[in-house]
Amino acid sequence: MNRAHDFNLGKAAHAALAGDNPPSAWDDRLRAALKDALADTHYREGRFLLVVIMVVAVLSLATDLLVAPQNLGQVAAVRLGLVLPLSGIALLLPRRLVGLQKVMIALALVAFGLSMAFASLFVPSPGDALLALGVVTLLALALPVLPFRGPALVAFILLYVLAVGGFLYMSQHDIVKTSAFAAITIVTAATATIIAHRVHWLERRNLLLTLEAGSRAATLEGSNARLTELSMEDPLTGLANRRRAEQAFAEHYSMPATAGQAGPALFMLDLDHFKAFNDRWGHQAGDACLRAVAEVLRHAASRHGGLAARFGGEEFIFLLRADDAGRAQAIAEELRVAIERIEIEDHGAMSTATCTSSIGIALHQGPEAPNLARMLSAADAALYRAKADGRNRTMVET
Repeated sequence: MNRAHDFNLGKAAHAALAGDNPPSAWDDRLRAALKDALADTHYREGRFLLVVIMVVAVLSLATDLLVAPQNLGQVAAVRLGLVLPLSGIALLLPRRLVGLQKVMIALALVAFGLSMAFASLFVPSPGDALLALGVVTLLALALPVLPFRGPALVAFILLYVLAVGGFLYMSQHDIVKTSAFAAITIVTAATATIIAHRVHWLERRNLLLTLEAGSRAATLEGSNARLTELSMEDPLTGLANRRRAEQAFAEHYSMPATAGQAGPALFMLDLDHFKAFNDRWGHQAGDACLRAVAEVLRHAASRHGGLAARFGGEEFIFLLRADDAGRAQAIAEELRVAIERIEIEDHGAMSTATCTSSIGIALHQGPEAPNLARMLSAADAALYRAKADGRNRTMVET
């Protein structure tokens, strides 16, 4: 998977899901795609988490009102003064600053924990112990949903424990000095970390499944588009087939011409005595002749801004716009002469095969909308006249 055109994101994601290799062993492009998908997810989850933090910060004041009503103003000033600005700033950050958003989330949660620890200083026992344990509970609830992974998660835990635990210790809070509080903190943090690791693993797996499904959907869409394209293409010559020609006429030639716009013209081209050509030179030479004629038509379509199609057997049509019959016949003559000059080498007979064509031309005239069936009928009538007059010629049906 070193070459870009060989890389398939869906297969790489499937291999990552099926194998036991760590992310460090994955293809760099898969890791980059996963990293980008994770960043999008973390940004959305981070914004939701910030709103939750702000709402809970406000609602938690109800608890402080019950346990420390006389100090509610101080607690509210600290909590709302720290948490709301940090969360509000993080909410305003754009997607490209998702890393800074994560830092702000961490600071907002640390500020929330510090405000709870601050509130516990004003509450008599045993309420102070419950509030102090609430600090641990906040950490346990936050870890599984935080957009932190690996070292970032460990760094947040250390920051939280050092900041909040240090504040409680410096404040001479009795509960922080007990072995039970330390044990509860360690067990809670360890359990929450394990759960967070599992949640993150499931998140990564779901994103890999999403990448795999998205890649498969894109591949299927491309395959369907290619199948649709093939259904509109003649397999031997590569030209449009009859179905595509009918569709092109409906899309580009079926509306009445506007002022100054040339009207549609339809050429019906048939190779002269093609059965005899095949009988003499063989079907391989016949196929080569058809491909060579198709190349002449393809060049003419590119030059004159039209559409060439194989209509069936040795019959082709050419759609374009022409100012008048003289211009249309001049283009048809170019085609006839170019086909007449085609030479198909027969290496077995050491000779060269040639072919000629007859072309019937139909022009749409009048203000009404062009009709494909009528133009085909007119071109077919002109082609019949060209063959009746000796073949290898062009004829206009007006």
